[in-house]
Amino acid sequence: MRGSGRFLTAGVLLPLFFLLLTVIYTAAAFDIRAQFSGDGEIGPRTIPLLAAVCMYAALLWVIVQELRKPPEDPVADEEAGEGGLLRPLGVTVATAAYILLFAPLGYVISTLLFVAALFAIFQFETRRPLRFVLAAAGVTAVFYGLFAGIFGVRLPGLLGGLL
Repeated sequence: MRGSGRFLTAGVLLPLFFLLLTVIYTAAAFDIRAQFSGDGEIGPRTIPLLAAVCMYAALLWVIVQELRKPPEDPVADEEAGEGGLLRPLGVTVATAAYILLFAPLGYVISTLLFVAALFAIFQFETRRPLRFVLAAAGVTAVFYGLFAGIFGVRLPGLLGGLL
């Protein structure tokens, strides 16, 4: 692929689409108004803006890495099963399931399942089960510490508050 053809791959177009959604999300975050906080204080728009900044950084990283890769042979990709929309579809289904299961199962179980699903989709440490489980638990714990500990976000307990 040469020239503009590299920009027309799913590896670039999908992150660009998510970049557009993030811009819309950021604009909506600026419409959030605090009732009781002053200028410069942490308020209700802080978390959405922090999430948007993280998303911008991650998407730009993905786009740069995709553009730096050497052109690939599409025939070899199809034979290896790497091409297509299987991974993006898997991420979409996993995200939808996470949203649906977050309240009933609670933060810990739903996030652990979500992270494990993402690791499986991207084949991260799937041949090393102990590392797989420890990495998924670690990511879940880090985000719990970030949101519940640092930002004071109240997260649903185990099994929707039963435990």
